Amino acid sequence: MEILFASPDHASPPPAAAPGDCAACPLARVCRAIQDEDALPAAPAFRARRPIRQGEAIYRAGDALQNLYRLRSGSVKVRSTNPSGLEQITAFPVAGALLGLDAIETGTHTSDAIALEDSLVCVLPFSELMGNCRQDFTAAQLLNRLIAHDINECRHLLLALGCMTAEERMADFLMGISEQMAANGYSPREFVLKMTREDIANHLGMKVETVCRVFARLQVAKLVNVRRRRLEIRNIDALRKMSRG
Repeated sequence: MEILFASPDHASPPPAAAPGDCAACPLARVCRAIQDEDALPAAPAFRARRPIRQGEAIYRAGDALQNLYRLRSGSVKVRSTNPSGLEQITAFPVAGALLGLDAIETGTHTSDAIALEDSLVCVLPFSELMGNCRQDFTAAQLLNRLIAHDINECRHLLLALGCMTAEERMADFLMGISEQMAANGYSPREFVLKMTREDIANHLGMKVETVCRVFARLQVAKLVNVRRRRLEIRNIDALRKMSRG
């Protein structure tokens, strides 16, 4: 999504991780085993950071599982493709998301993760994460919760595609962005959509023309105000009610 996060400067190397930076990360426990239940390790294993330009892939379907990736800044679209070439955008992860979980089952990625804007990821070697989880039950529980969250997000999308009207799907989609913005400390009412109308249509199972008409109807109803990719939610309670079907 087009969420306003700072983009890394690709003219310079990725910034080095500061001790406090890694210690404050919600994934610190998975990233590095913690022997003391109440403390982070004194010398955490700082992870490599990789800048990703807009349009570049973090990984592609068919790549072997080597790493998981924590999205530090920016936004991504996750796209699955069947053997006939049909594509479905299954998610639009934003900063804080853990990417690459699709490869855990078979050891091979089944989707593409493409940057919607200049982004930055922490590279987390999968074999090391598994070693950490074997030593630290709390870390294993956290990783399991992240996997379950990924599964539940896919189920939520299936429910929207199968049971909701076009307006309800769009309201649900926009409320999802609003909640992500709030969780990252940004305004839940005003944001910029990073994805294209075509991406939104693909994700929500609509035609591009339908997406444009739904935006227009929501604007006439004074629920939102849309200016190109900049969106303002004018009546968040009504939009939330619509998103619940």
